[in-house]
Amino acid sequence: MASSSSEAGAAAASASATERRGIPGAQFVEDVETYLNQSGLDVNSALSFLQERLQQYKLVEMKLLAQQRDLQAKIPDIEKCLDVVATLQAKKGTGEVCFLC
Repeated sequence: MASSSSEAGAAAASASATERRGIPGAQFVEDVETYLNQSGLDVNSALSFLQERLQQYKLVEMKLLAQQRDLQAKIPDIEKCLDVVATLQAKKGTGEVCFLC
């Protein structure tokens, strides 16, 4: 009975380990021996596979951090543009001459 519940847990874990944006989902390994038996890998192959997966995750993390830095750098320019738009909209309502329009 206990083995069927652990098999059900493993099936649910593999189903939740789906890919999102090409990033494979991480699977939590609760029992190493069971994981090795289910995957059909020996210890060294499993370790090298998991190390490759870790490198993939680190690469994705670096890309996301670089993208975040680029977007953070654009915030001041966007705020300036919003201020200019607000100024133009305010002058439009007053009928004031605008040299930018």
